[in-house]
Amino acid sequence: MKLGAFTLQNRPWPELVESWRTLDELGLDSIWVADHLANPLRPEAPWFDGWTGLPALASVTRRARVGALVSSMTLRNPAVLAKAAVTLDHISEGRAELALGAGGSPRDEELAGAPAHSFEDFVEKTVELLADTALQPGPVQERIPLTIGGHSEKALHLAVRHADRWNSYGGKGLQPEEALRRGREHNERLTGLCEESGRDPLTLERSILLGHPFVAETPWRSEEAFLEVVERWSGAGFDELIVYYPPETGMPAGSVVTGVFERAVALVREG
Repeated sequence: MKLGAFTLQNRPWPELVESWRTLDELGLDSIWVADHLANPLRPEAPWFDGWTGLPALASVTRRARVGALVSSMTLRNPAVLAKAAVTLDHISEGRAELALGAGGSPRDEELAGAPAHSFEDFVEKTVELLADTALQPGPVQERIPLTIGGHSEKALHLAVRHADRWNSYGGKGLQPEEALRRGREHNERLTGLCEESGRDPLTLERSILLGHPFVAETPWRSEEAFLEVVERWSGAGFDELIVYYPPETGMPAGSVVTGVFERAVALVREG
């Protein structure tokens, strides 16, 4: 099971930089920022832009894959986003990830306006531009891995057609049992779509973002609680868990025991 971390840009910049440095040193497989103009839950709170900060954050890491989960159709022009992703790939020496999503934050749409394109057009134009060899330089990697986020039938079809990874946030305000049921259903649908299109289902990674306000998992109570979470989601067909950092983010009082996050990362690294 891969383990990634999701950091919100709602803290002082030095703290965010230190978080990324720490997560990289711990050995996380991936580190992500959000892509909003304002905090969707607390619009009045301070908030840094994700893509502007990514190059600086990537520069303090050496190992982890880096990206924005997910780059929002509401905010990003496909051509500018494709160029930014390639630039990030050079800055990170080949560790960039590109994740695309339909957005949907009311505050983002209020500030930026409704997107001028459909999600399908957004994805396909971005994929086309990334493959355009006339745009130089190309990425350091042979190609930048693409993630499609979302639960709609359209998002699932796009993931099967274009993505290396499909990402889910489970749903809003769900208890673990309900989220797990939905996750398993989505995975089964993805597998079916892969088979219908002639794609090997094993070539499409399945990733879940866990934590409040989405899925109410509390994995930081103990190492045993974390391993139970890993076992459940692995059993539902997921290859990767992405968790909020710091581990206290959005967690109920008393559900985070000091040191469990670090020991859990070590358990994953040990296999």
